[in-house]
Amino acid sequence: MKKLLAILFGITITLTVVNGQKYYLTNQYVYDLFQMNPSAAAFQKNCITMHGFYQKQWLGTDLAPSTQILSLQMPVGGQMGSGTYIYNDRNGNYKELGLNQAFSYEILLLKKRKKLMTLSFGLSFLLEQTSLDMSNLLDGGAFDPIITGAGESGFGFNASTGALLKYNETHIGFAITNLLPETNSMYQSMYEPDRVLDFNLHAGGSFKVADRDLYLEPLFMFRKNVLTDSRMDLNLKAYLPTPNPDWSTWGLVAYRHTVDHKFGKSLGLAFTGGVVYQQVSLGLEYQLGLTRAQIDYGSNYQLVLSYRICRERGKGAIPCSKIRRNRKSNYQFLGY
Repeated sequence: MKKLLAILFGITITLTVVNGQKYYLTNQYVYDLFQMNPSAAAFQKNCITMHGFYQKQWLGTDLAPSTQILSLQMPVGGQMGSGTYIYNDRNGNYKELGLNQAFSYEILLLKKRKKLMTLSFGLSFLLEQTSLDMSNLLDGGAFDPIITGAGESGFGFNASTGALLKYNETHIGFAITNLLPETNSMYQSMYEPDRVLDFNLHAGGSFKVADRDLYLEPLFMFRKNVLTDSRMDLNLKAYLPTPNPDWSTWGLVAYRHTVDHKFGKSLGLAFTGGVVYQQVSLGLEYQLGLTRAQIDYGSNYQLVLSYRICRERGKGAIPCSKIRRNRKSNYQFLGY
């Protein structure tokens, strides 16, 4: 009865609590799923994971868009998880700083010898500070009554929610974003568009290719908002161990597609390659824009750095808790 009440309470939160979490045009959620769905905080209960991201567009261009993100996710007790990230985003004279804190709670639904099913609910809070520097928009003695040179700034607050169902090594999740009205004073003018409601649906898993030392993590994401703007992402992450257990190589291919039009339109591709040495992972991502504007202005580069601390004492490139040996001496990847 207590389990049923907890499930009903979680569903109520998921359907009623609103959210203003920002979505990024990159694919960081592939590394930190809680950035898209707070119920995925501490997705892996055996490890504490830290990530750092540095993204740069239009190399060699002054005030070109750039983003830096630091994240930390960890288990808190037996059933709770915590996910935190801070970000600094700059695009020309516009700058945004943010702090997001997510919490998740996991309920055990089924546990048998070869079957494990859990249901998680999550809630996150976002605090942002935005600013626009207009001091260098005018040359010399030029005058514009709209551009005062002082700039603008504002603070905003919001929250997000989601649910996640895990069955063995597969999962499906749902999150709601951008439900609260705009709280940032910079965007409360009558001329500013309203913040719209976003829905995110995602599914993925982890498995080993039969008779191959190749471990795959596919991830699908579909996002839609009330303005009928929608996007579909297909991601495939792969790990390839080496003869040295301290080293491993990994790669990621991501495809983004808008489904707003009759036949849709390709938005971009991302290719990442990297290495893992014990608990440290390093990767370089190249994001290729496929729209006309993105092709004209160039593509993006992103550096990905991560560090993990797991319960087992081993320091191999793939944690022992992520690999399960069966009776035929094969391995099954449990996620990383």
